[in-house]
Amino acid sequence: MHDRPKCLHISAPARITDVGPLSLHKQVQQGLNLALRLKNRTQMPALIATIAGMKPSIDPALEKLNYVHFARFLPSADGSVLYVLTSFDARNEPYIRDFAAVLGDAFTTILHFIRDAPRLPVQKYQDDFWDFVSRNSPDVGLWSAYPDATVLEIRSSLSHHSPPRDGGSDVSRSE
Repeated sequence: MHDRPKCLHISAPARITDVGPLSLHKQVQQGLNLALRLKNRTQMPALIATIAGMKPSIDPALEKLNYVHFARFLPSADGSVLYVLTSFDARNEPYIRDFAAVLGDAFTTILHFIRDAPRLPVQKYQDDFWDFVSRNSPDVGLWSAYPDATVLEIRSSLSHHSPPRDGGSDVSRSE
């Protein structure tokens, strides 16, 4: 028998009509949809392994930025493109420049696999990195269930309701 998953209770508007219009504009969060085309798609497994090896340094860097909601790498089905998909609280250019400063080594390593990459290292050539990201990131909008809430506000709200973040599961099960 399975126990029910633990629920997280977050304060919500009194009435659903108080939420306001659902829009892709005028919200705190922005999205990055960066398409990185590999020089050779047979290198995708090596690139994924490289990223996995850098995960212990990538995750804490993202955490320290205090405005990244979500971030993930997604390989295309044919292995020719690696997508960098993120949601964040900032304008695009300052966010990308922070990435260059905080995750420059990781992106420099990743960009060695990428066709038409900017000059490297990205920390030294931030303008080139910004231009590259701008050219390879279509702005397709982002919907958010909490358009006015920042990462810091959400963390503050959750800190009163959730167990400590220890990397474990929030769901308890019994067999």
